[in-house]
Amino acid sequence: MKSVCRVMAVSTLIVLVAAGCESNNNSELSEKSAELRVSIRAESGGGGLAAFTLPEYDDYASMPQDPNNPITAEKVALGKMLYHETSVSTAGLNGTRNGTWSCAACHHVDAGFKAGIPQGIAEGGEDFGLAGEERVMAAGFSFDEGLTDDAKKPDIQGIASPAVLNIAYQDVMLWNGALGNTEGSNINSGIAGVESFGPPNTFANRFELSGIETQAIAGTRVHRLNFDNLRTDVSYQEMYEAAYPNIGDEGTIPADSTVTLTALGAAKAIAAYERTIVASRAPFQQWLKGNENAMTLQQVKGALLFFGKAGCVDCHKGPALSSEEGTTADQIFFNIGFADFAFGADSVDGNPLIHGSAATNGDFSDGRGGFTGIADDNYKFKIPQLYNLTDTDVLGHGASFSSVREVIEYKNAAIPQEDRGNIDLRFVPLNLSDEEITQLTDFIENGLYDHELSRHAPDHVMSDECFPVADDLAKDDLSCL
Repeated sequence: MKSVCRVMAVSTLIVLVAAGCESNNNSELSEKSAELRVSIRAESGGGGLAAFTLPEYDDYASMPQDPNNPITAEKVALGKMLYHETSVSTAGLNGTRNGTWSCAACHHVDAGFKAGIPQGIAEGGEDFGLAGEERVMAAGFSFDEGLTDDAKKPDIQGIASPAVLNIAYQDVMLWNGALGNTEGSNINSGIAGVESFGPPNTFANRFELSGIETQAIAGTRVHRLNFDNLRTDVSYQEMYEAAYPNIGDEGTIPADSTVTLTALGAAKAIAAYERTIVASRAPFQQWLKGNENAMTLQQVKGALLFFGKAGCVDCHKGPALSSEEGTTADQIFFNIGFADFAFGADSVDGNPLIHGSAATNGDFSDGRGGFTGIADDNYKFKIPQLYNLTDTDVLGHGASFSSVREVIEYKNAAIPQEDRGNIDLRFVPLNLSDEEITQLTDFIENGLYDHELSRHAPDHVMSDECFPVADDLAKDDLSCL
């Protein structure tokens, strides 16, 4: 009897101790959460927790939008389809691969709306894998110096594809911010030649639209897409007419642009859809909305570092942790020494997944300065958003990092990968311990990870073709042969 009682007593003690530990953890979580709320409010510019809160994907009224392209459910529905539709890729230089790529080929949901490889490939790519990580350049295409046969030129991005996720909180597009020319904007106003930037005969900036809309217009030419088949496709025509019930609702086209009214409407619909792609269900977002248990204690400690000692919030601001709406260029573009693409021809450490050279890829190495022509802008690149970073191992404009921890360790040491001068004065050692680096990594990798991004992708496209790519090898990967 005594031994039974002793066992019961020990068992009870274990339960009580365990309960006590859980109580202590809960108590510390509440304490640290309270500290975090204070830190966030101090960094919010008076906006409180709402300054960092993302709206739900269908809360259009709470989303940043261009007044010349108000978000509607009909536009979003059309844009979601067109963004993933491979049947609109009919303007290829080769022709044999038409109908095999889409906008989502290089910005797809399974890669956090980026490409799954360092250098996204539209026309001229094949294969896919699970998240685009197996996409390669197809036989018959080349990025060799001096190539004169246009039919062999693939559409390969000359810089790592930025995420479309949370893109509504970025005023201008591209790593150098060259796309976007809204009237009164303080980002690109006054820059010589801004209206002429972009693909020939498109002049996307002359539409005087925000960056997202401008990029969608430019992308129709750059990425060899043709939306004019909307006029003959019954299903899409119905969606188009629902999005733009009156002639002229699409807007006006500059006299010197060859963009069609149908293509303008398609671009605006795609932009409206892209604005709704938000990581609003990440644990940090749920925590901001009142669920104190949405993040672990370690993630909360990491968030305290983000908004405190590590100073991440000094640069990563706003709901997307990218930059604040309406801010100035010096809060959007930074030079912190990230390396450019490691081209095989230019680098001992050339990456076999990266094709061509700086010259054949348009040489993005000057960053913002290559667009503005201002020496002080050289090597500055747009600050990225921070959600769902672990969906790929491609981080940085030159794909020079493969993990979040690597980036944090790099910033902690503050030793540039490439020092060509003009390094930002804010790039200084963070003095974080290994434990603090682990906590901050956990917050960014897991606290900022939305596991439900699939809600932003359609189950099918109106053509019933495979998407986001539709070459034979990719179809096999995607199980849609």
